[in-house]
Amino acid sequence: MLGRPRSLALTLVFAAQLIGCASNGIDVSTTFDPLTRFPAQATYVWDEAANQLPDDPRLNQMDMDSLIREAANEEFAARGYRLATSGSANFRLSYDLAVHTWYGPDNSSSLASLSLWLADAGTKRRVWMGYGRAEVLVGLSREERLARMRGAMARMLEKFPPAQRGD
Repeated sequence: MLGRPRSLALTLVFAAQLIGCASNGIDVSTTFDPLTRFPAQATYVWDEAANQLPDDPRLNQMDMDSLIREAANEEFAARGYRLATSGSANFRLSYDLAVHTWYGPDNSSSLASLSLWLADAGTKRRVWMGYGRAEVLVGLSREERLARMRGAMARMLEKFPPAQRGD
């Protein structure tokens, strides 16, 4: 009998830790091509043709395109990758934002998924991918949305550029 309350207590502690880890509400993950060398410093351009935003005027009001670009540009710059303003670049950066909405009898929710892709400019092959997922919070100001996006990008790019074996 003593094992059951202890098991329940451990389950509750574990659940509380999971909730605490996701306290900012944005799950992130990354992956990369292990055969690609990522220099300590490089340049990139935005791949305008590859960027994807849902055709939803409500998202246009939230200014998602500029929020994504601003946060990504800042976080990549903090890691030695700068936006090229002219000439050629080492990489091409793009994103895809999708929003999924669920409707229920008592409430509804929307979940946004952001995919961020860094492609080799020469081969056009994706070499690094970052993913984020969070509930859409519509009552936030632009500054609050930008802070939330910056936090997610900082966590997404925490180990960028990826460490190479033998380095």
